[in-house]
Amino acid sequence: MLGLVIGALRARRVQALVMLALAAVTVVAAAVAARAADTAGERAARARVAAATVTERTLRVRGTVTTGDRPEEVLRRMGNLVDAPVDEKSGGLRLAGDLVDGDGNHRQAADLRSAEKLCANVTLRQGRCVGADGEAIIPEELARLLGVGVGGTIVHATGLTAQPVSLDVVGIYAPADPAGWFWAGQEGTAAFTTTPTVTAAKATVTATFDAVLEPEAFDDAAGLKSNLDRLRAARFEVTSGAAGLADAVAADRRSVHRSVGLAEAQILLVGGLAIAVAAAYAAQERRGDAARLAIRGLPRWRIRAATAGQSLLPLALGAIWSPRLFAAGFVIVAAADWSATRGGVTELMRDVRPRRPLAAATAELCALGLAAAALFQIAAAPAADVRRDTGFGLAQVAPLLVAAGLGVLGTRVLLAAAGLYGRHALAAGRLSGALAGLTLGRRRTAYRIVPLLAAATCVLALAAQDWHGGATARAERARVELGAERVLRVAPVARERLLAAVRAADPGGREAMAVVVTGAAGAPPVIAVDAARLRAVAGVDGSALHPAAPAPLAFTGTDLSLRATGDGNKLRVLLAADGTGEQAVAEFGPLSAGPDPYPAVVPGCAHGCRVEAVEADRGTVELRELSAGGTTVIGAGMFADPARWRTTVAQASAGIQVVQAGGVLRIGDAEPRARRPVDSRLYVVDAPVPLPALATGDAAASETHDQPAASIFGASVPLDPSSTALVPRGGGNGILVDLEYAARITAVAVGAVPSAERPEVWLAAGAGDAVIAKLRAAGLDITGSDSVEAATARADRLAPSVAALGDLAGAGIVLLLAAVAAFVVAAVDRRDRDAEQAALRRQGVPQQLMRRVERRDALAPVLVAVVLGLAAAVLLRILAPPPVRAFSDAWPVQAPAVQATALVCAGLAALVVFGAVVIARVGRR
Repeated sequence: MLGLVIGALRARRVQALVMLALAAVTVVAAAVAARAADTAGERAARARVAAATVTERTLRVRGTVTTGDRPEEVLRRMGNLVDAPVDEKSGGLRLAGDLVDGDGNHRQAADLRSAEKLCANVTLRQGRCVGADGEAIIPEELARLLGVGVGGTIVHATGLTAQPVSLDVVGIYAPADPAGWFWAGQEGTAAFTTTPTVTAAKATVTATFDAVLEPEAFDDAAGLKSNLDRLRAARFEVTSGAAGLADAVAADRRSVHRSVGLAEAQILLVGGLAIAVAAAYAAQERRGDAARLAIRGLPRWRIRAATAGQSLLPLALGAIWSPRLFAAGFVIVAAADWSATRGGVTELMRDVRPRRPLAAATAELCALGLAAAALFQIAAAPAADVRRDTGFGLAQVAPLLVAAGLGVLGTRVLLAAAGLYGRHALAAGRLSGALAGLTLGRRRTAYRIVPLLAAATCVLALAAQDWHGGATARAERARVELGAERVLRVAPVARERLLAAVRAADPGGREAMAVVVTGAAGAPPVIAVDAARLRAVAGVDGSALHPAAPAPLAFTGTDLSLRATGDGNKLRVLLAADGTGEQAVAEFGPLSAGPDPYPAVVPGCAHGCRVEAVEADRGTVELRELSAGGTTVIGAGMFADPARWRTTVAQASAGIQVVQAGGVLRIGDAEPRARRPVDSRLYVVDAPVPLPALATGDAAASETHDQPAASIFGASVPLDPSSTALVPRGGGNGILVDLEYAARITAVAVGAVPSAERPEVWLAAGAGDAVIAKLRAAGLDITGSDSVEAATARADRLAPSVAALGDLAGAGIVLLLAAVAAFVVAAVDRRDRDAEQAALRRQGVPQQLMRRVERRDALAPVLVAVVLGLAAAVLLRILAPPPVRAFSDAWPVQAPAVQATALVCAGLAALVVFGAVVIARVGRR
């Protein structure tokens, strides 16, 4: 019997090879999908951790250390309780209180802190890092507010029971990476020193332990949560987004596994259908073999074994690694062989195969019923994310079912229409049309492949649309979140210096734009931009952010003269150098009762300065005129103009009252509404207040009063917001303001607290390396860069993109399996077509005409299947969104339901593949 089967396989090598290929491709594709699920899930998880924010990856632990405790023991205990892989860590102490300058004239609320790895995470503007007990470094803004520099002395005072700690200022610092892990746990204003210096206050302090977790720490969400619970049970305060990130990583893994699993299911289902088609047509070819074996008197079971074995042997070889697929294939082959060879010898010897309309109608009704059920499930829950659904309903395989149902209906309609057209063409004498129509109407068996081809086309079209839509959305999000085509990270630099450097490097304002990202911790980010360049660089209209404002009170010269009167007090004019923003102070007085001129020398204004504010000691002063080198800078009329002066806008209470009349500006004392901080400065109005802004949603809403406000460079600035859906860099949660105006408003504001600032330079598309070289030549230290292309590539490694790509790969395998099935149909149908062609040639039908008709007949099922598959894809996308969102968070995706480009490309791909298969068979006749 085995020799008989092998001999038959040699005679029908094409059919055997096709069955072997179908089984092997199905098994290998399913096995690869199963293995790829683990690999893809792991890569997506690692990409999710790499894309996480510092808050999500950082673990911050806080605990109280009383006077009698040993801080090092508490810190050691914290570290021991963190039972997770740690990448970076820093322990330290902090003590709340006030810093007072050596003369006791200035006091600012600030912590005294110690921290491991401090010196590696600061940029020293002046001096050096802490090297011994009693030494401290302070931030630039705090040094300005206290009026001290390197070499000065400050005192940290905590309360009545604590001892004041004297500190020698050895350095002025700025955060090396304000957005990095170290500074994420160092909110607020602080002076940094050594641990023994902090404990010298003999007060209760707070122990801090900050750690960046390794990616492996997020693999076990339950273990990580248990670790956090143990820390809290030990009476430590724990702040971390690690638990949420671990849950997101686990969800991403599940999403990828489920998506790849569904692709595997589609491959197995289509592979099974393709095997069924191949087995059915191969069984029809073996009807003669069964008849001859029956004539020789072989038992029925041996006849079945001899005929079915011709499909089962290559099936077993192809599915050798998948017993389940072989078992399913065995049932399919046995059923197909039984259906084809169950008649008697007379029936088996007939060339015309018997029709079984009841069986065909039953199969078609089942296909239509399943398609209707799948559509009902989708319509009932159109927004369901089937990739995250715990069940497995018909909606998961809706593309196959709906397209197959449309294929059944379309085939019925086409066959009837083709027969009707052929009869009319024959009556009208159109031979070519008559042959094409009548042949199409009679080839019912060839059209049984249409539902399978339509299903494969639908799967490919949906996968291509989902992938294309997701890729487009990810590129758009990367462009919004990054802000511009390319972003350069800049080392800490003064805002005015950043503006001047960028404007000098790109005078035309078409390629580069200065940006500073700031904002309070936990609040929407504030993106301060050079608004005049916003449209050219980021494609956003920024004209509303920079309306006309009073001109700055600018001058050039070092010799100043002020005509004023006073009560023996002194008056200071606060200045900012052009191009650098460096602060300078011109001090006048003591002022007498007469309006005499008082001189002051300011070397820092040799290249130009602007007046920012004036402040006086307690008492009353009257200002009349300020001149520089004999040129009037502020005349009597400007001093008396209420539109040119304002009081505080920061977190402070005004400590002055202002009277402007008769060409005189009078500043007197006023009782502040709060004790501290008190702002006794009078500021120049050279920027609009409230500050114009573009804000998303309620990003600019204030919890304390009706006036919208935001923390900009540490100062609370009132805003005049315009609503928008998205802002560059902030996306759906951010505020956009003009950098120049924001810097002027907050430059010397009392009550401003040091805040994280990230200076950047945004580059427009097409900006070359020459601009970067000019930026470096202008004095900017570029520490890194990012681009839309790189951000998109990072997003493409996340779970939604991996899932969509897996769907697309699975759809490609499905298309290949359907093409092999189409090859089987074309090969089996070849014998009948050859006989028909020979008969028509003998009747005088031209060869060229026969070729045209034959190509039309071969391509007709393909065209019908592709059109129906695309129609099913359009219907499914109209009824329901993609099963996997482009993002795992709630980022809004504005995309059309039908991606026309992807749909057309998928249709062309299916048409080319299927058409090439059937035309190749025609060309070989």
